[in-house]
Amino acid sequence: MHELNLLEIGQWDQFEPSELLPDQKNAFDARRKAVRAVAAGSSMTSAAKQYGVHVKTLAATIEKARTIAPDRKPWGWRACIPHRVRHTNTAEADEYPAFAAPGAFKAFLKKATAFQELLTDYSGPLPGRNAPSRRFESFFKNLCKWIRDNVPKDRYPANDKTYARRSILAFLHVQREGQPFIDEDFEVEDANAAGQLGEVFALQLTDWAQYDGHALDCPFYIEGEDGNGQPFLQQILRSWLIVGYFALLRLCSSWTLSFGLNYSGTDFNVTCANSLRQWAPRDLVAPTMVYVPGSGIGTAPAIGVVAMPSITSADNAMAHRLDVNRQRMASQLLGVIHFGRAHVPETRGHLEAWNKRIEETVIREIPGAYRPAGENSDTATNTNTSDPQVYPADTTALEDLMDVTISGANATELDALQNRSPIQVLQTFVGTGGWVFAARDHAERANMLSTLQCSVKISGSKKRKRQPYVRFRHARYRSISLRGRWDLVGKKYSATVDILDARFINLYDEKGELFVVLRALRPWSRTPHSLGLRKTIHRLSRAGRLEIKGAACAVYALKHYLREKFSESREAATLMAKHRTELAAAGSFPSPTQLVTEPASSTASAKPASRLVDVYVPLTGRVNLGKKASPP
Repeated sequence: MHELNLLEIGQWDQFEPSELLPDQKNAFDARRKAVRAVAAGSSMTSAAKQYGVHVKTLAATIEKARTIAPDRKPWGWRACIPHRVRHTNTAEADEYPAFAAPGAFKAFLKKATAFQELLTDYSGPLPGRNAPSRRFESFFKNLCKWIRDNVPKDRYPANDKTYARRSILAFLHVQREGQPFIDEDFEVEDANAAGQLGEVFALQLTDWAQYDGHALDCPFYIEGEDGNGQPFLQQILRSWLIVGYFALLRLCSSWTLSFGLNYSGTDFNVTCANSLRQWAPRDLVAPTMVYVPGSGIGTAPAIGVVAMPSITSADNAMAHRLDVNRQRMASQLLGVIHFGRAHVPETRGHLEAWNKRIEETVIREIPGAYRPAGENSDTATNTNTSDPQVYPADTTALEDLMDVTISGANATELDALQNRSPIQVLQTFVGTGGWVFAARDHAERANMLSTLQCSVKISGSKKRKRQPYVRFRHARYRSISLRGRWDLVGKKYSATVDILDARFINLYDEKGELFVVLRALRPWSRTPHSLGLRKTIHRLSRAGRLEIKGAACAVYALKHYLREKFSESREAATLMAKHRTELAAAGSFPSPTQLVTEPASSTASAKPASRLVDVYVPLTGRVNLGKKASPP
């Protein structure tokens, strides 16, 4: 139907209603003026706002005015009469329903036409199963007030403790079936339904980054030792490849290899941080493995700058919503952070296609790889004849393979890019004046991405001579600067801690200035470790499987425990592969017997010569090693 114009409304019969109450006459005049404004060229939203008419009421009035009445003429200006006045001759219920029953709500609406208009005029969102609506709750409170003021207490729905909430929601749902949602804050005529993200934003090549983890369909075996010191192969529970990916450019910006039943929030944080760092080639273990000429990861090898996306998409998995990730992603990655539904790969179609291509060309060739059960087969099928136990995996060489393969994929020509590689497309785009958003402090932002902000309280007891300390995530932190500061006990401070190295925690005063740096006490003070590793050690300790009380280093205690359990537990092998860098940093400690001097002999000639003892001194103060004073 064509738009309403002045010529059309000029053909309507002039109509002046009589016997209208003052408020009804005012409503009629307001609707008539709004209809004339729309016919003169104003938008429906602006006309409704100017004359105090609800936009949906105005839209319904115009639609009604252009339809044919029983007298074979358009309703015209008669449609501007308020709804409750036009239906005064319709059969109404003599009184409100006595109680809730089938058809009671319809009978109530037939009696309370003003209440029905309130429902019809509501255009806000409706609450869902797991999506409450504050706007609807406010609207429903007004409905309850109207019911209490106009319906007798012994009649429905005033005698219903829910005030017919379910019937009200059902009425609104039925009313909206097949009708578009209208927001009166926007121009209705200019509203378009968007089916893809690109229809909402004008995206450039590096504006949309997607992150997700993909399980590798390959059983990896790593080599260790059994209880007798003999070589032993143990299978890893599962392997994951977490990837950052410029969706429109088809270019990988970062990746992380993780081992475990699922990847952690720390793994996801490292992947995001690596996308802000400049890529550098690795020192490859295998001499026959080389990088493809002109390849690289991220945008820095192609154009010299680290591009930052305007939109970062990830699903709402628990690892992605780690507290530090939710804190830092928006402030350090900038732009819009979008968390979609988990296990819906269609929302990340480009990244899923990239994962499929890497899996078919690389992972399927690794010994033991298989194609999982799917449409073509009810069971998993091996993709090669090599035995994974004959060719155990080396985690360093596996990371080299991923780095070489992914960097080569960025330099591979693709049909979707007119037989050009993502690197070539990016270079052409920038060379022709295309915009790429970047930050000079990208390296600092990468480091800040792993910084967790929290609030801590200083504890201690002067009576018990317990110096001030801070307890955080199963560890105690202390500093020599807090010695004797009993006035600080009980005070709370804002604090930051690096989730990748949780040995230190920084406290800040009310002005935001650094107050003091605390260091963890033993057994957490020696080896750099992540909060995730600390949580794992604490879990094993509480289960009675690992003893860290009195240990010099909790990470070394875990390393010793995993070596003992390597041949018995796949979990131990998986933890060794997952935390290989932190376990390697733990090194080794001298045997406890080396820290104890030999007992004195009964003869002076048998007394051994004095020797220096290498003792690990904790950060709890000065330690004096000497003879105990003789009793008087």
